[in-house]
Amino acid sequence: MADASLEIKKILCIIDPTTNQQRALDRAAFMARKSGASVHALLCFTPPQGVAAEDGDAMLQAEQRRHELWLDELVKPLKVTNVDVTTEVKSSSDWRTALSQAVRNADADMLIKAASTRSPLRRRLMKTSDWLVLREARCPVLFAKRSDDTPIAKVLAAVNIAATDEAHVHLTGIVLATGLDVAEQLGAELNVVNAYADSKNFIHPPDLAKRAGVSRQQAHVGDADPEDLIASVCQKIDAGLVIIGSVGRKGIAAAVVGNTAERILDTVAADILVIVVPPDA
Repeated sequence: MADASLEIKKILCIIDPTTNQQRALDRAAFMARKSGASVHALLCFTPPQGVAAEDGDAMLQAEQRRHELWLDELVKPLKVTNVDVTTEVKSSSDWRTALSQAVRNADADMLIKAASTRSPLRRRLMKTSDWLVLREARCPVLFAKRSDDTPIAKVLAAVNIAATDEAHVHLTGIVLATGLDVAEQLGAELNVVNAYADSKNFIHPPDLAKRAGVSRQQAHVGDADPEDLIASVCQKIDAGLVIIGSVGRKGIAAAVVGNTAERILDTVAADILVIVVPPDA
């Protein structure tokens, strides 16, 4: 299967109902203006508890309308700049189910969400919203982490050029192609990083540079856990975006919390783009 970069025509943006600072919407607006993609802004909220039954329907309708008006205000700047944007507000007492269904059924080329702030332990033990999104998404997921709109000068793509199984070879090709495409669109410098387990699996930096199409100085390797090396290189070069791949999992394996993509959510300050491919790709 040939390597291919992303073609984005529709973006699903997950709105955080607890804040006016919508990093995900900011990223969606930027990408939409760059690519001409449309944006679907989705907000899921939990209805207030403890309302008398006779007042329940009226209260729910009022909350629904309040959130709809608020979301309309949030997307106004996009409409002013002629971004094609639609909105949707869902209420559910079980936000996990609502979010899972929305992500699973999304007809989108990219999903954008603000990364939740969690301790490493809590993220490993709990099914966070980020965990749910990564398990259910059928498209690449961009986690917005940067707190400002400073232009991205460097993009860091994490790969494994030593992989031999078809799924990971394919994934590496997609990550590299996406990195080159995104870096070109942003006018940024592409760097690549490849961890290896021990000296017998050493990755030669010139080999990595050649495979990625970058200079030797932009190819970073190390004998370390992938998440540790990615975090270290990201900080060293001050990357604004990290691109990482993940082979999808099925059955019991899909319930395991703690793959590299999830672990770096708490260790890097950059935005994180996760490319997911099926295990049989």
